[in-house]
Parts: sequence; structure tokens; C-alpha cells
Amino acid sequence: MKRYILFLVILIIIINIFGSAKLLFPGSIDFYYQRSKNINSGIQYTGIPLFFIDDKDYKSNITFEFPLGFEKRLENNVIFNGGGYFTLEKDKIFFSDLYNEYYSWMNFGFEFYHNKELYARFIADFKEGNSPYFKYKSLSTLDIYNDFSLSKRTTLDMPSLSYLSLKNHSWSFILGRTKISLGPLKNSLILSDASKYYENINFKYYLDDLAFNTIIISMQPMMTKSEYEKQFSTEATMAMKEVLVNRIDIKKNIFNFGITSLNLYGGKVPKSIFDVNNSLVSFDTQLQTKNIRLYFQDTYNPIKGKNSFGYGGELNLELYKDIYFSLMYENYKVESGIYEDDIPYNRLYNRSLEIINEPGARYFYDYPLGFKYDENSDVKSVQTYISSNKFLIFYEKEFGTSFGNEFYNNRVKVYFKIPYLGKIQIKYINTKYSEEKFKSYSLFWIMPIKIQ
Repeated sequence: MKRYILFLVILIIIINIFGSAKLLFPGSIDFYYQRSKNINSGIQYTGIPLFFIDDKDYKSNITFEFPLGFEKRLENNVIFNGGGYFTLEKDKIFFSDLYNEYYSWMNFGFEFYHNKELYARFIADFKEGNSPYFKYKSLSTLDIYNDFSLSKRTTLDMPSLSYLSLKNHSWSFILGRTKISLGPLKNSLILSDASKYYENINFKYYLDDLAFNTIIISMQPMMTKSEYEKQFSTEATMAMKEVLVNRIDIKKNIFNFGITSLNLYGGKVPKSIFDVNNSLVSFDTQLQTKNIRLYFQDTYNPIKGKNSFGYGGELNLELYKDIYFSLMYENYKVESGIYEDDIPYNRLYNRSLEIINEPGARYFYDYPLGFKYDENSDVKSVQTYISSNKFLIFYEKEFGTSFGNEFYNNRVKVYFKIPYLGKIQIKYINTKYSEEKFKSYSLFWIMPIKIQ
């Protein structure tokens, strides 16, 4: 009994020293608004997630969200084959990023606050699976809720964003499923947000002009039959695949220097932190003033002797009070062989599993830990947006070669918040990879119901 009382006392003490810890990720009005506000106030941009500083709705609640609207698919020749457990080809991984743009037909869960000091979130996102999303035609609200046949096509890979987070002035702690990206580039070369989520423990410590970040990522160890036979022909035969990431940021006036290491441990218990299956090391530097960012990142695989680098610049302006404008250009070059490996547990990819009943399929999605568009890539990116805490107007164009195949990816988004009524989201997507194409537009009202 004394142990429980002691634990409760310690927990109360810890909670009472923290500040707001709600997180923000790309794809929301709040993310781009907070990002621009941070840059404009002199906070160096070194990756995601961001902490939501302006969150004023500190009330625990049970949340329901429903999309009302339609998506029109104008062009689509992306074909997913059904079957047993197998790893999807590179083109299907590419298009799965578009699927992540689509809406859950229902979100259900809770948000928990404690006196503006602790934040926890568990939201189950009931979403059409990746493969049926490309197989079936356009969807509207009537299609979604008419006979609930969509429930047969819903992926069991959920939730995709649920976590507990704590933060005070000197350190932060995150536990759960979140996206992560490290470094000044929009698409990081060492740990990017290409994956739907990472199951991770993320601890960051701040000391004057230094920041230390340690992240432990646990990945799906399941394999196909052929991968199983290859992996278990080696000495590393345990069903485990973990990643340890360490990053140091050093700030000097308008400059930020970042050093990151990513170590992969798979198939066996490591003898030490230096006993790695595969690894990446990265150096990045950034010059950031109130309105301008210039930055560079280089990432090297010391085991393979392979390299990648990217650079870019951004103009960030406050057009009017709390209304921001951003214009960004980036260029990436990623060498072939920097992530791939013949031994399954040595591959620098984050694997997720999708189980679908209609059409029946079991898929492994292997997203690169590093560059979003994978290795053997030469990519250019242009992004611009206007943001406030009430609306977002966003345009992105990325093009070049991904895994040796030509592609382009164009996206236009317009988001509005309507007080007490939810969010209006308008999207236009036009993309091509090799010979496969997908084009769509959508208009949805995301209606929230919160029980406090």
C-alpha cells in the first residue's frame, strides 16, 4: 500500500511541473500556423512534431468525428493485387501516401488534459484500407453511411495517431504512435514522416543553446515466407527490429547545427549500442532569421558507403497580424543502396501490416526510414502556403525520379475552421509514378462531436 501511495505522490509532483504538451503534425491548419509563428519568433525549425503553444481548449472529452461530403476520382489506373502476406512493390508504397490524404469514415476516442500540464490522446480512425481505396470508385457521404459496406474494407491498422506527452521548460516526453521527422528539410534524409506512424518513445532535453533528443522506435518484425527463410539462415534469428536515434542540436545566434545517428538492431540482442545491423549518420546546418531559412543536410550509411544530401531555402513573412506566408524550395539526391539490404532485418524500412477483408489481402508496407521518396532518387520540391489559426491555403509540387522512376506529385489544399461547427477541407491531388496515375478532388466538412 505504501508503494502505491508513494507512486501517486511522485506522479502528482511530476504532473504539476509540466506545461501544455499537445502535438501538431503536417496536414492541419494548426501545424502550419504554429510552424510559421515559431520561425517568425526566432525558434529554429528542426523537425516534427511541434508542440501546440496556443491550445486554449484544456478540457478532457470523448470525441466523435464524421466526414460529410464527397471525393471525385478523376483518373486512376493504380492496381493492387490480392493474396496472402507479401511486401508491396515500390510504386504501391508511393501511392499509399495519397491514401493517407483520405478521410476516416469515423474517428472515435478521447482526449485527456490535466490542468494544462498533461495531454493524452487515443483516437481510433476507422479508415478504408489502402488497396480497396484504389480499387473502388468515388465516395460520398451516402456511400459511407448508406449500408456500412465500407466497414468490410476498413483497415485494422489503427490508431495511427495516439500518444501521451509531457513537457516543461527543460525537457519533453512522448510515448505512443506519432509521425517524426528530424532536421531542417521538409522530407528528412535520416528519419522522415514517410510512414503512417512510428511506435516510439521520444525524450528531448534542453540546455541553454543545446538540445539532446533520444528516440526508440519499435518496428513490425513479421516477414514473408521468403524473407523468413533468408533471415533465419543467418545467426540473427530473433523476431525483433528496433531503432535507436540520437540527435544533438547546437544553436549559435542565427545558426543551428544538428548531428543525428540512427542505429538499427534486428534479429538478435545487441552486445552494445555499437553492435548494429545497419546505421545512418547525418549532419545538417541551418541559417534562420525571422524571415529567411537556408539549410543543408547530408546523410551517410557507414556500413554501405552510400550517401544522400538535400538543401533548400524558405521565405517566411507575416503578411498581417497572425497571417503568415511561406515559400519553400528544396532539392534532394539519394544514392541507390543506402536503405536496402539482402537480409530482411537489416533493411532501413519501417514495416506496417494491413489486413483487409474486402478484397481479401494481407500487405506489408515498407516505408523508408529516411527520404520519403526512397533511394535512387533525384527530387525537387516547391511548397507555398498562407496560414492563420483559422484557415490554410496550401500548394505543393514535387517531381523528379523515385527509385529510378519518373514521377510528379501536385497537391492543393484549402482548409477553414468554422467556430462550433468543425472544419471545411478542399483538396485537389494529381500524381503520376512511372505509368500509373491518380487524380482526384474532394470537399468534406469534418463534423466534430465532443462530450466533455
